[in-house]
This record gives sequence, structure tokens and C-alpha cells, in this order.
Amino acid sequence: MILKSKIALITGAARGIGRAIAVKFAEEGAIAVVCDIDRDGAERVLHEIESEGGEGLSLKMDVSDENEVKSVFSTVIEKYNTLDILMNNAGICRNILIADISSDEWDRFMRVNLKSVFLCSKEAFRIMKKKRYGKIISMGSAAAKIGGIVAGAHYSAAKAGVICFTKSLALQAAPYNIYVNAIAPGPIATRMTEEWGEELNRAFLEKIPLKKFGTPEDVAEVALFLASDKSNFITGEIIDINGGLIMD
Repeated sequence: MILKSKIALITGAARGIGRAIAVKFAEEGAIAVVCDIDRDGAERVLHEIESEGGEGLSLKMDVSDENEVKSVFSTVIEKYNTLDILMNNAGICRNILIADISSDEWDRFMRVNLKSVFLCSKEAFRIMKKKRYGKIISMGSAAAKIGGIVAGAHYSAAKAGVICFTKSLALQAAPYNIYVNAIAPGPIATRMTEEWGEELNRAFLEKIPLKKFGTPEDVAEVALFLASDKSNFITGEIIDINGGLIMD
């Protein structure tokens, strides 16, 4: 159990990749703080964790709301007195032409996909700096590197910001023994890829050398590695997980 007794906060953990990460962390001994704007969904994931003998806490959190973010981190400190791992997973995605993106939608995507990473990482950094240890992992995207083939420009731009923010924070956090990395998934079999439709899914599969989509559990394994002490000479890195779709 390579995360035994570690306190791990996971955002956007009610479903998909976030759920898989929360469950995996709990399986490996972490106390999983399951956070999502969907309170009921977070509760279901916590119940799943506890039914398998794991331990955790579910909290409602709108990651784009600074006051709510601060409140959640305060609750975690009050209950556990520390935080070892932050997994910035929450995000929203939509495939839309740039001509159809309103200013309000652009701002919303920036708040949920990018500002949230800043807000949560800032709170985590304050805690981890004092203890001189921590792991901060953020969810990027292949779209940040090649543009949004099946996602809007606002999503791609926000995820590119996550990648640059990760590198910047890694430089500032390194003197305090805080490791900061990101994961950049390609096509992962989730509800989102189901909504693409059969034709688009086939087209993507043709471009992936491994000829298959990844699973949320594939991403969770990479997150687990980065959250563990097995990755203690890695910081400021962006880990691609895309079946060979992007090789650089």
C-alpha cells in the first residue's frame, strides 16, 4: 500500500477519471478526500471506497469558487491536520467552433479548467510548504499540445495553461520538497468519448498506434505513481498517456 495513511484530495472525483483515481488512491492506503460539485456523486464514490475497506471523506466543492475552495481545504486541515497529495482533476469540455464560443463560456472554461488549478494548488502549497513535503498533480490534455480536435479552443487553451502553470509551480515548490507534475491524457473511454459517436471513435482509433482507447484506470495508475515516493526524482514533468497518438 504505497500511499498508506497519506491524505489525498481529488477534485472532480464523482465520476470518470477522477473516480478511478480516488478509488485507486484508497486501494493503496490513502485517505481519499473525494471532492466534486456533484455532492451526491461524491458520496457514491466515498461509499464505494468504504465498502472495499477504504477510508475517506466526501465534500461538495465548486473548484472555480475561491471561498468554497478555501473552505474545503480548511475542513481537511481541521479533520486531518495535513495534506500530502492534491490531484487537480476537475474540468469541463465541449466541442464547439470558436465562432460560437461566447465570452461568458470562455471565462467559465478558464475558471473551471485553469483558475481552479491555481486556487487549489495555492492552498495545497501553503500546507505542504510548512511540512516540506507534498505531491501536486494536475490533469492536462493532449489537446494542450495539438489543439482541440474534439474540444473547443477554450478547453485547449486552458489545458495549455495548466501545463505551463505546472512547470512554473514545480520550480517554486522544489526547494520545499514539493513535487509538481501533470498528466496529459489522449482519448480515454469515458462518457465523453461515448458521446463522440461511432464514426469519430473509429477515426481516432485509426490514429492511435495501440489501436485502443485508454481507460480511467490507466490514468489512475499514472497518477498513483506520481503521488507515491516512487517518483521522487520527477518534477515539472508532463506525462503523456495516449497510446502513442503523440510522441515527443
